[in-house]
Amino acid sequence: MNDAIDQLEMSVIGAVLIDASTLALLPSLEVGDFKNLRPKATWSAIRTLEAARTPIDLTTIGDELARMGALEQVGFGWLGECALKVPTASNAIEYAKRLKDNALRWSLLVALEDLVQAGKAHELSGAEMLGEVLRVTSRLDAEQPEDALAIGEIVKRRLREIEKQEADRRAGLSTLTGFPTGVGELDQKLGGWQPGIVSIIAARPAMGKSSLGLATADACTTAGFGVHVFSLEDTAAAYADRSLSRTSNVSAEHIRLCNLQRGQFQDVQNALRTLGTRKGWLFDDRSGVTAEEIVRSVRRRKKDNQTRVVVVDYIQLLKKPHPRMSTHEALGESITTLADAAKADGMAYVVMSQLNRQLEQRDDKRPQLSDLRESGSLEERSKCVVGVYRGSVYGDPQRGIDYPCDCPSGAKSHFCTPPSAADFEAQVQLLVLKNSNGRTGRITAAWHGPTTRMG
Repeated sequence: MNDAIDQLEMSVIGAVLIDASTLALLPSLEVGDFKNLRPKATWSAIRTLEAARTPIDLTTIGDELARMGALEQVGFGWLGECALKVPTASNAIEYAKRLKDNALRWSLLVALEDLVQAGKAHELSGAEMLGEVLRVTSRLDAEQPEDALAIGEIVKRRLREIEKQEADRRAGLSTLTGFPTGVGELDQKLGGWQPGIVSIIAARPAMGKSSLGLATADACTTAGFGVHVFSLEDTAAAYADRSLSRTSNVSAEHIRLCNLQRGQFQDVQNALRTLGTRKGWLFDDRSGVTAEEIVRSVRRRKKDNQTRVVVVDYIQLLKKPHPRMSTHEALGESITTLADAAKADGMAYVVMSQLNRQLEQRDDKRPQLSDLRESGSLEERSKCVVGVYRGSVYGDPQRGIDYPCDCPSGAKSHFCTPPSAADFEAQVQLLVLKNSNGRTGRITAAWHGPTTRMG
């Protein structure tokens, strides 16, 4: 435990040494939150420099420590070690949160231990002890930082984000506010999968929802964002075949049956080399896991994987949190757990969901929000819902459903020509049914059946 606290304290100091602007993100971290003498003295020096609006770096911190008479006790070597040991300065807020939590725990332990000793010595009555417990806990609670922000601070932060996006746009860089979906037109409509929320990909079986999840994992890891995939349906072997098929453009069936021609074998080998060097793509095919177990797995691996996107395929296969729960209750509990984790960890959770069979009875079998299977909680807790629909699964193209037509019923027009059989087979509709951050509507994307590739 002491080693963990030492590492946290050194990481906070190191983060400020690497990037002095990090200090502005830690307004509530005080000297008393540190346990050891060297970081206590160093943080005191840093806060003094901050108050005086003096540049903060190794030299100025050293000078301030010398003025305080603490430089010899701290040492430049230890300061340098802090800068070397910090895993990443971008996690300074998390390090500070853990330090403050440890400081609170320690303060409670000390205060309550004193009360226990006083009670054992009969120095206080039961009523007096209860009063002291309430006083101590109230004081410590009042000392905790308030999470609420003034509206002015919120809009200032948002303005800085907008200014950065505009600068990126002028520089020709990606202006996605989220993480790539793998489908360009869907990125334009959604701004990518947004961090901090759950987005649902909803479809009937064999429509392509898992393929959209695979496209997301491929696009995100290509862009340098870590992805953690939980497939409760596909085995690792099946997922590997589909990933190789997507990258090599060789039929997944040919790969599965090891029925490859010479040129195809070389394409698969090239795909293997490409995927073999890909960083940040984790796959977990355990069955019988709960939403809580998924969240714990993500948090255990998020640091080394740099996870930003979590794909869960699919939610109806998650284990019930409690055996006696109804299916409706279990789905509600699961989606709530995933939504809370997305918000707390600042990640995009992309969750697949089956749709009700009742849609098969309609003429228009395209997904609707009401088709989300067995739980209204899925619609309520998700901020984005994308339905996946391939009309070719149901037969010939239908006018106004599979291709646009505004003509009166029974009328014919050359503007309403149905797609050819090949074109119809090669298209998939992505219907943005809910989007709290922007537009809804239909997108037509490319679909390649042999490789189940969507893009």
